[in-house]
Amino acid sequence: MNSAAVNNVVVSLAIVAAGWLGGYLLYTLFQWLAQKADRGRFRIDGMVLRVVGAPAGVLVALVSIGYALHRIPAVRAQFGQWEGVPRAALVITGTWILASLVKNLIREYGLPLAERTDTDIDERIVRILDLTAVYVIWVAGLLIALRELGIEVTAFLASLGIAGLAVALAAKTILSNVLTGVTLTADRNFRVGDRIQVQDYLGDVLEINLHKTVIRTRDNEIVMIPNDVLGREIIVNHMLPEQRTRIEMEVGVAYDADVERATAILHDIAAQHPRILPEPAPEVNVRSLGDNAIVLQVLVWIDVPRRKRAVRDYVYRATLARFQAAGIDIPFPQRVVHMHNGTAQGTSATRDDAAAGEGQATPRTHRDD
Repeated sequence: MNSAAVNNVVVSLAIVAAGWLGGYLLYTLFQWLAQKADRGRFRIDGMVLRVVGAPAGVLVALVSIGYALHRIPAVRAQFGQWEGVPRAALVITGTWILASLVKNLIREYGLPLAERTDTDIDERIVRILDLTAVYVIWVAGLLIALRELGIEVTAFLASLGIAGLAVALAAKTILSNVLTGVTLTADRNFRVGDRIQVQDYLGDVLEINLHKTVIRTRDNEIVMIPNDVLGREIIVNHMLPEQRTRIEMEVGVAYDADVERATAILHDIAAQHPRILPEPAPEVNVRSLGDNAIVLQVLVWIDVPRRKRAVRDYVYRATLARFQAAGIDIPFPQRVVHMHNGTAQGTSATRDDAAAGEGQATPRTHRDD
């Protein structure tokens, strides 16, 4: 190798070293400027500087390598066959910058916004969007770079479309669950902690995932319902539009009972329970005139839709005790059998009905509903 060639190689190595040093210094400068910009009013200024810093430094280093190699005659001859290499390198660098910028924008602004919601499904959606956007940008950038290199990408695009269609068909149920989960979250039909009823399942929402919703029933059973099922079913949310809920109860009194006194006792019982709200005020109405009793309907409101059974238990037990002390009879269904010439005929009656059998004996048999 003659002295001119040696000098050429030495200069090329010096250019490469200077390019790498310049790229590092440029990267350091961008990071320093980003720290200064973070103290300003807008965070996006520092974000852009941090995103651009690394690709810009690498681009300077690559340009120095390319120029150093171009100075060598043998390598320059090879470069002449690849005219699109510089343009492809620029496209890859631009793709890197764009993908990094989108990724940082989503993480800086999307994730904090999603973390303010009650469920983690928004965070999952943001992360999926982050991953999807980066992949889409990189695939598009690589295709453009291949085209700049003179490589035909039409067949590749056709294959990519067929593969995407096959994946979509295979993941139809998964995609349906994910899209329904996004819809449920956007509509705010229910949140974690709400008590909902779906079909025969009544329980509290523990978790809302992208593909299923988990509830804990009153029997302490964990039920996992696919989101596409929730999209088709009627959902009863006992916590919306507010948590207070109404309980309906029925109490029967005899026809000869003092209905006004029974009503006053029921109002007094409702007023003594701490979970029964004074507003809306409890109601006691005559529901119906039954075969055996006057049916009183008791309507009360409680603070939350949980432990309704405890409230019902208190009202019914207190009603039994107070009615018994007040002499108010709670009749029960029974059947009276009348004997006519040895033939039994049954009719419904109350305990106070008189026998009606032309002097015949009237045996009675009782049965509960």
